[in-house]
Amino acid sequence: MGISERKEREKQELKELILLKAKEIMARDGQDGLSIRKIANEIEYSPATIYLYFQDKDEILYQMMNKGFSLMSASMDESFAIEDPLKRLYEIGRCYVEFGVQNWDWYDLMFNSPSPMNHIERCSVEWGPGITLFEYLVKTCEDAIVHTGRKELESRALALQLWSTVHGLVNLSSTQRLCVVIPEAHESNIQNQLVDQTLKNIFLSIFNTKF
Repeated sequence: MGISERKEREKQELKELILLKAKEIMARDGQDGLSIRKIANEIEYSPATIYLYFQDKDEILYQMMNKGFSLMSASMDESFAIEDPLKRLYEIGRCYVEFGVQNWDWYDLMFNSPSPMNHIERCSVEWGPGITLFEYLVKTCEDAIVHTGRKELESRALALQLWSTVHGLVNLSSTQRLCVVIPEAHESNIQNQLVDQTLKNIFLSIFNTKF
């Protein structure tokens, strides 16, 4: 390995270390408790070094958001491979909620935090992984509409409806709101049943399909 290749690898390793420590700090202190100085202290570098890799905290959170989308997509790999578009939609929804509930710190950053979106707006970058996942959902909705003959449905609006449903389920579950309206939902098995039944109701009402 040449000197330039070694230096590039070391730069990438330091960048990954910065993101790793940022994740650890965020899990411990929350997003508001994350700062460039804290990260610098954790990795024993100066704050100036971190600014060589990231413009600010928003960009760090943007990069972390992208890593979160990679993890979410990986959790859906088996769902993506399902041939039947209705079953594929159902499993994508189920996996989405499961990932969000089990990985709330990632999910909250990906879908609720303004910081990554601030970076996108300020630096004119794309919400690439998020858009990619949504467009895949739209395509699967198109397949489901063709499969069921429900030509009166519009695929993008349907995708938004389904996304809104699973997003709401994750937030209600992770912020203890489900437990308020349904006290027994604090038990994970009951919560899973509620989520599952909600998804089944959606597919029954839209596609007249039972799972």
